[in-house]
Amino acid sequence: MLNIDIKKIRFVIIFLFLIPIGKLGYLQVMKGRYFSAVAEEQQKKILTIYGKRGEILDRWGRVLAMDRNVYSVYANPKMIKDKEKLAQQLQTILKIDAHRIKEKLNKNCYFVWLKRGIDDDNIVTKIKDFRGLGVKIERRRIYPQGKLACHVLGAVDIDNNGIAGVELYYNHTLQGEPGYVLTIGDGRNFYLGGFSKNMVPPREGNSLILTIDQVIQYYAEQIAEKLYNKYQPRRVTIIVMDPYNGDVLALTNRPAYDPNYITKDDIKNMKNFAITEMFEPGSVFKVIAAAALLDQGVVNLGDKVYCENGSYKIGKRILHDYHKYRWLDFESVVVHSSNIGMAKFCSRINDDTLYRYLKLFGIGEKTGIDLPGEVSGILRPPENWTSYSKISLTIGQEVAVNPVHIAKMAAIIANGGFDIQPHVVKEIRNSHGMTIWRFSFQPRRLLKPDTVIKLKQILQKVVEKGTGRLGGSRVCTVAGKTGTAQKADLVNGGYAKGKYTATFVGFFPVDTPRLVVVVTVDEPHGSHFGGTVCAPAFKELAERCWIYTSITQERRVKNEVERNFVWN
Repeated sequence: MLNIDIKKIRFVIIFLFLIPIGKLGYLQVMKGRYFSAVAEEQQKKILTIYGKRGEILDRWGRVLAMDRNVYSVYANPKMIKDKEKLAQQLQTILKIDAHRIKEKLNKNCYFVWLKRGIDDDNIVTKIKDFRGLGVKIERRRIYPQGKLACHVLGAVDIDNNGIAGVELYYNHTLQGEPGYVLTIGDGRNFYLGGFSKNMVPPREGNSLILTIDQVIQYYAEQIAEKLYNKYQPRRVTIIVMDPYNGDVLALTNRPAYDPNYITKDDIKNMKNFAITEMFEPGSVFKVIAAAALLDQGVVNLGDKVYCENGSYKIGKRILHDYHKYRWLDFESVVVHSSNIGMAKFCSRINDDTLYRYLKLFGIGEKTGIDLPGEVSGILRPPENWTSYSKISLTIGQEVAVNPVHIAKMAAIIANGGFDIQPHVVKEIRNSHGMTIWRFSFQPRRLLKPDTVIKLKQILQKVVEKGTGRLGGSRVCTVAGKTGTAQKADLVNGGYAKGKYTATFVGFFPVDTPRLVVVVTVDEPHGSHFGGTVCAPAFKELAERCWIYTSITQERRVKNEVERNFVWN
């Protein structure tokens, strides 16, 4: 009986021993190739390689935004034993609070970022001495000129994706396409090296050639800063534009920010007021009203109206002029910016006609400028107008625009009456420097040639003897228009006491205009008139641009002559 039990036990032991032996043999012999392939596949890691983001250059090829290599430090928390000690050591090296580092190291995972975008090689050398830490090469966006043109350029996030300006608007174009390389790694998400020869190289992003001229942009930035410091306004906006092709040579706002180092306080300053802010333009809009009247042939420059000695009751409302004018001809009504005179002259056209001319100038719709966040403004159709709306519109009320609308309006007069398309990107080039896209726009005539000639004459006199005298220059002839608009009270209705938007828009020289300049100051202190706040700033910028463009034009002509001489 005892012998039988021993045999059974022996058989069971041998059987139990043979089971794992057999299983192991099955796995090794029958399934060996399968599991070998699985293990090899698990060790393979696909490493994404991001291509260089395209550069952003000004119109003459000067670099405004570029990429450079930086280092990012990561950790595998499961490989680190003494996390408290490591956090204290890294605090000095990475310049990060030890408590924040410890929080990341205590996470139950195999990978955490500790710090990204490091450009100090010494830090990278020190990191390599610690177990469980690694360094990855990434790209960081650099803006060599700091704040210059920040609202045009925009910025990128930590992953080099555009978040504002042309960086956002043309993000896909600038990004390019990522590449991939096969390497070996472990289950803890750490790369072990051994790069494969089989890889898909990344494609570098395309570069943008802006319409911006870095020198003119610098001039505009300086003057905007001066206005901001002097009048302590809510904001300042300056735009410089070529009236013939819509090239924006400068666009700046104050307050500004440095896209290299964006803080929490800077986020509110990233808003591009030139396209995202709406305001009632005030008397600047008399230009469109005058264009409609002249183009329709219902007024002559010498036609006169009585301006009621500064106060004119229309229905239940009273219209005022800043000065008590009596008889003024049409030219003088615009030159001296008489609200009463313009209201009386505009009774000669109907609502639909005025509305049609407002639409011709692009009011109430987006200009189409290639920057994110543009607002279309406000322009109600005639069926929603009151009996007073036409008068309000002729003096820049009951309508909202952005500063680019104002620049476009002036450009149409300056270029002889043709439509234009404001834009900030001139062309796109691939990584080999070849142009793959160039801006083009087919203009159409909006105003009669005779209308434009008369408007230029009137606007020149605005600067010579009207409300824009402080914008006049001895360097070049100037035409322009002032605007002083009381701001709407969005809480209580009506207009806010003591809050104004001051504007001056002009172009120079009058006969063959080179540039259009818009200066807008929101809620200035000390003075609030467009003619006193903005016109002097326009004058300074216009004179500096005139001298600069004259010099560059002479250089281009000289270079062209020299090239022709060499080839001939």
